[in-house]
Amino acid sequence: MIRETKRERVVRTMTDPVLDHLHELKAIEADPNAKELDVERWCQSMLRGCLGFSATNGYAIHSQEAKGRHRPDLVILKGDRPVCVVEIKKLGFDLNKSALRSGKVQLNEYLRQIGTVNWGILCNGYDWRLYDFSDPSRSGVNVVSVNLQDEQGGIDLSKRHVEDICWDLVDLHESMLASGGWNEFAREATAFSPESLARAVLSVETVKYVARIIRGEHDYRANPEVLFDKLHHLLESGLSLLVTDWNEVKQAELNKYISSQKKARRKKSEQAGRTDRADAQPETARGAADQDNTPIKVITNKVS
Repeated sequence: MIRETKRERVVRTMTDPVLDHLHELKAIEADPNAKELDVERWCQSMLRGCLGFSATNGYAIHSQEAKGRHRPDLVILKGDRPVCVVEIKKLGFDLNKSALRSGKVQLNEYLRQIGTVNWGILCNGYDWRLYDFSDPSRSGVNVVSVNLQDEQGGIDLSKRHVEDICWDLVDLHESMLASGGWNEFAREATAFSPESLARAVLSVETVKYVARIIRGEHDYRANPEVLFDKLHHLLESGLSLLVTDWNEVKQAELNKYISSQKKARRKKSEQAGRTDRADAQPETARGAADQDNTPIKVITNKVS
């Protein structure tokens, strides 16, 4: 048998507790008297029970009893060292709200006060966002975003949806922090920032490639300077302004397509990894397994 990857193992161990917490979130959602404190307690339980920030793994989560300025809702510590602060908002709060001291602004203030922490999590129950504050000039880069709702804005408790959520949540798991995965996400977010992507799209090499594609599809030799201007205008204006019949339905269809392609690529990558590991097994081990028909034992370590 093929040894499962670390990510597969984490997803497998997360499935049942994530399902339990989605049931709890649905109950909070249905309670007209639910308060922000209820969401905070639920998030703290998610961090411990689903995302691995538990005492078993050497973590402690401190809740700030006295709320006020420069007091984050939750602080995650590894031993005695704070590694991440968490700001909790009421269920469904708009995390994009730009009002003074709202959301990311608060996280930035808390982290500046602590002085030794780069990571902050912003959560409204449904949305979980991980920010990197290591570069003071950028005031926080969103490196991971996970939404627990389905496409209709509800909480889907089906096995397939829960598994998909776990594959997303694994990026927030403590094992990714411990292995340097969060740092890698931060580098990726910087490389894929709008400014970086715009420069890449408008580079000479990219414009030449686009010109070749256009010539092949339309038998038209594009003027490079005109093509530069057209691509620049496309980036500045976006589909919603340039396509006259662009609407929320088409945007949702595009988002759904992109999401399906990403999930298909991820699963294909995992399958390819399993195949590569199988091919890399020593011939002697394979021969012995084939000879006595005894499968090779799978060794797994449960993630708390």
